[in-house]
Amino acid sequence: MKLTQRVSIKQLRSLIAVADTGSFTLAARLLHVTQPAISMQVHELEETVGEILLDGRRGFRLTPAGDILVRRAREALYALDLAEVELKAHKGVASGTVEVAAITTAEYFVPRLLAAFGRAYPEISFRLQVQNRAGMAALLKERRVDLAIMGEPPPGLPLRRVPFARHLISFVAAPDHPLAGRRNIPPGALAGERLLLREQGSGTRANLERYLRAHGVKALRADELGSNETLKQAAMAGMGVAFLSHHTFAMEEEMGRLTRLDVRDTPVEREWNLLVSSDRTISLATEALLEFLQGPGAELMKQGKGAGGASGASRPSRAKGEAAE
Repeated sequence: MKLTQRVSIKQLRSLIAVADTGSFTLAARLLHVTQPAISMQVHELEETVGEILLDGRRGFRLTPAGDILVRRAREALYALDLAEVELKAHKGVASGTVEVAAITTAEYFVPRLLAAFGRAYPEISFRLQVQNRAGMAALLKERRVDLAIMGEPPPGLPLRRVPFARHLISFVAAPDHPLAGRRNIPPGALAGERLLLREQGSGTRANLERYLRAHGVKALRADELGSNETLKQAAMAGMGVAFLSHHTFAMEEEMGRLTRLDVRDTPVEREWNLLVSSDRTISLATEALLEFLQGPGAELMKQGKGAGGASGASRPSRAKGEAAE
C-alpha cells in the first residue's frame, strides 16, 4: 500500500510542528492539542514509514528520513492550502492565510500595514514572524513563508524582489551629546566616538561598516549590543552613538529623548523589498497582500503612517538595493 494511503494529514502536521519548534510540548501548543496527542501521531507515523524520524538525543531534530518526509509534507500541505484558496476564489471570495516574515527592524511598521490590509481584505488572515537576517534566510530557504519583508535578499534563492518603500538610517545620540546640535558634521568626527553596534550579520551593522569604510573612518571604540531597542536605550543613556533606522527612533526623537546627528552624507537611504518565491505559484491571498503593499501600503509608508515617522529627513545618501535591517 502506498504511503499516501497510510499516513494522515494530522500526522504530517504533528511532525512538522515538532520539527519547527524542537519540542513536543511547543508543537502541542502550536496545534492546540495535547502533548500526548502529538507523541502518538509521530509514533504512529514512524511505525507506518518504518523509519525513525526524530533524533531525541539533543532536543528533537529530524533524522535524514524525517527531513525528507517533512520537506515533501510541506509541499503537499501547501498544495492543499492553495487548493482551498483557489476553490474559494472560484466563488469570488479572496481568502486564506498568508505566512508573513519580517526582518527585525521592519517590526516597527509591518503591523500597521497588515492592520490596514486586514480591514481591506477581511477574508484573508495572516501569521507574522519577526526574525534576524539568518532566521529570514532559513525561512525562505525552507519555504516556510509566503511573503517576506526585508532589505537585501539572501543570495542563491529563487526569489522575486519587489522594492516598495525607501528606508532611511542615521546616527543618533542623547540630546546632551557634544555632537548634538552641530550642523554638517564631518564623518571623521565619529572616529573619536564610542559607536554602538548591532550584531554581526545584521543589515544595519553592514550598512554602518560600509559607511565608515567609504569615509575612511575607524572608530576608537565600538560595542556590540544587539537589538535596536538595546541600542536606543544605550544611546539615550549617553553610552555612545548608534546608527539606526528612522523607523526605530521616531517616537524617542519626538519626545526629545534622542536626537538625530547631522552627519554629512546621512541619512543613508536604502530600500525595503517584498520577497516571494519565483519558482512556484503563489496563492491568491498572497498575491492580494503583495499588490496591497505595493499600492496602498507603499502610500502609507510615504505618508509616514506606516513608516514610524521615517519621512522628513534631508540629504540621503542613496545606494539602491542595499537595505538596512
